[in-house]
Amino acid sequence: MDVRPIHQPDYRSKYHSTGQYPFLIGDGEELERLEQEAGDAEQGPAEVIRASLEIDLDVWIARRHEEWREDAEVSEEELLGDWPIEVAEKGSISLHKDVVSGEIKPKVYLGLAEIEQPWQLPAVIDLGGWNECPCPVEHCAFHRSWQERFGAEITGMSGDTVECLVRNPPRDRQTALGLAWEQYWYCNDIVDQGCGSISKLAATLLNSPYWFFWWD
Repeated sequence: MDVRPIHQPDYRSKYHSTGQYPFLIGDGEELERLEQEAGDAEQGPAEVIRASLEIDLDVWIARRHEEWREDAEVSEEELLGDWPIEVAEKGSISLHKDVVSGEIKPKVYLGLAEIEQPWQLPAVIDLGGWNECPCPVEHCAFHRSWQERFGAEITGMSGDTVECLVRNPPRDRQTALGLAWEQYWYCNDIVDQGCGSISKLAATLLNSPYWFFWWD
């Protein structure tokens, strides 16, 4: 993986000719955390990618769901919640911004990964495998599914955050709710420490070109 400060905006348009997939990292602190993640890899990227193709996400989600039931402090109905009356904020790419002020950071870094598809990026970074954050194989499996179904491509990755741009987001509530449940089992912090319910998450996913995941 190559890393460099951002000076040119056209790496993405050149990806298919260079084979180097660009992704936003953030500032120097985020770069250091990401390099620590990548330095602990137990499997090579090719092994991770092959293993991810064998994962049955329905089975994985069912297992995570059962684990949640054992310790759940709320009912599934409470977790689902009501569809919000007000239009939910869809969000935007943010790894280049200060969390508190929203101002653009003075220096941010762009990673260049030699991968064939955006969903393979977690295999290079070796993100996860701690707390509730899925392991790299599981990240790849989810993002392959979402890339195929919704045109979702990872555009940013730090030590605890993944951001995606989405070409074909859910266009109706039912699809958005189904996706929101998937994203909750993949990353429960976006609800439990974020929007507060599956319905509110689904409302942000409806017609949205942007997805955000964060693990504590």
